[in-house]
Order: sequence, then C-alpha cells, then structure tokens
Amino acid sequence: MDLYQLLKEINMKISIKISILIFFVLIGIKSYSQQKPLYTQYYNNFNLINPAYSGSNGHLTTTANVRSQWSGEKGSPKTQTFSLHGTAGKNVGVGLSVVHDEVFIWNNTEIFADFSYSLQVTETATLAFGIKAGGSFLNVNLQEIGINDDPNLSENINQFNPNIGTGILYYTDKFYASLSTVNILETEHYDGNSSISTASDNMVYYLSAGYVLDLGKDFKLRPSFLVRAVNGSPLSTDISGSILWKNRFEIGVAHRLNESISGLFQIRVNNNIKIGYSYDSIINNLNNYNNGSHEISLVFDIGVNGKFVTKKRTPLFW
Repeated sequence: MDLYQLLKEINMKISIKISILIFFVLIGIKSYSQQKPLYTQYYNNFNLINPAYSGSNGHLTTTANVRSQWSGEKGSPKTQTFSLHGTAGKNVGVGLSVVHDEVFIWNNTEIFADFSYSLQVTETATLAFGIKAGGSFLNVNLQEIGINDDPNLSENINQFNPNIGTGILYYTDKFYASLSTVNILETEHYDGNSSISTASDNMVYYLSAGYVLDLGKDFKLRPSFLVRAVNGSPLSTDISGSILWKNRFEIGVAHRLNESISGLFQIRVNNNIKIGYSYDSIINNLNNYNNGSHEISLVFDIGVNGKFVTKKRTPLFW
C-alpha cells in the first residue's frame, strides 16, 4: 500500500468517525432539548414551571441561577437563568424569565413573560391562574465541528420559535399544589436544508406539591415532589425533603428517581437575600463519565418602597 492509499484510508476512517459523532451529538441535543432544564432548586425559579406563581409572594422577587451538569466534561450542559416576578395591582401578578442553555455546539435562549390572576377562595387559601408567552432562539454552531465539504453541516442554524404555557396554583401558608404545562406549541427544529432534525420543543407537563410541618418552635420539615412529563421522553420524578431552622437555614436531600441524589443548602442572609447551593451525584450509567452537577441560586426579595414585606410563607418561599 503506497502513501497516498494509506492517507486516503485514514481520511475515510476519520470521516466515518466524525459522521458517527455528529449523529450522536444531534440525537443527544434533541433528547436534551426535549427535557427542558432540570433544576434541583426548582422552588427558587417556580415561575419557570408555572406562570400562576408570579406575584404570589406579594412583593418583587428576582432570581439568578447557574447550573453546570456533568462537571468536568467538555461541552457538557450548562444553564444560566434570570427571572423576576411581582404584583401589578390587586390580584394580578407579572413575571419575566430568561433561560440560556448550552450543550456542545447547541445554544438555546428562551425569553418568556408571565401573567397571573389570583382568587382568595378562603381566608387562608388562594387559587391562582397563569399564562406565559414568549419564544426560544436556537443556534447550532455546526462550523465549530470543522466540516466544510458537506453542505448540510457547513452553515450554522439560527431559528426562533414562539411558544406559550399555562398553569394553576393552589396554596396556603402550609401547603401548595401546582399543575402546569409549557411548550404548548410543539415545534421541530431543522437545519437550513430541512434534512437534519436538530432539536424539538415538545409539550412539558408539571405536577408538584409540598407541605410545611412544624417540628417545634424553631424547626420545620418541608417535603415536596415534582413530576415532569415530556412527550417522547421518560417520566422524571423529583422527591425532596429539607429541614428549616428559624426560617433562616435549610439543609436537605433530593432524589431524582433512577437518575441522581442531591444535597442542598440554603441560607437567608437577611430579609432580602437568600443564597442556595446544591450538588447532584449521578446514580445511573453516566456516573463513570462525569463528576456530578453544581447549582447556585441567588434570590433578592424587594417589597414596597424597597423594604421586605412578608405576606405568606408557603412551602414555596420562606
């Protein structure tokens, strides 16, 4: 075999490997996008899940969240989130959220506005209805792969897709129940030649509930769960429990069935600032390929005239 034939064979093998890599990357991207971001501290960004939550705490709340999944792996999923919500008149709440996801060559930014309306059904119970509207900006940087001889993979993909969501929330000072759905307008993302399906926005359903149990003067137990159902994907269930001390410190554990075990800690620095951290340890077959996931939240509560106002301490906010 002469040098030319050898180089040709090596080049062919490399091309095959790259094609296989691209195939699995695109399949992986599609699966990841169907799931939506998975938050261990979902209660700090609950208006992302249910727009009916917007304005429910009676003051302005802003939240910044950073999540890094599969730490230590190049191109692993990363999520940055900013959200705010508050009251806008009697029984009316509004909110805004921005979520940016990255995984390998795939980038997606979602911007949504929320509106909610609340009804006082009893002296201690509230029923809220909400709707969210916005869209996602998808970018797939195919040029980063470095394949220029394939027209299907030589140009980046940039798309915008509008979407809506809705939800209902019932809560008291001790209990909450939530039912919601996002991505009602299911869409499929394709490359510029409509030959490769790069991602899809599938409808996502959320069911969640939580309770606060007094364990004496200073301690409270806060169990909760979140069920996430996505068309075409396995059911995801989070079960968590935490202990609150003097409504200032929280420590707990969470279990995402068949996926991960998490430890979490939160501290309310003062009446306006809360900081949370959680670490997820993978328990499925991926545990040999990553070092877990880290998540950090920073929450600011601002009341009337810049002062903190306590309206109701439900299991969702304390």
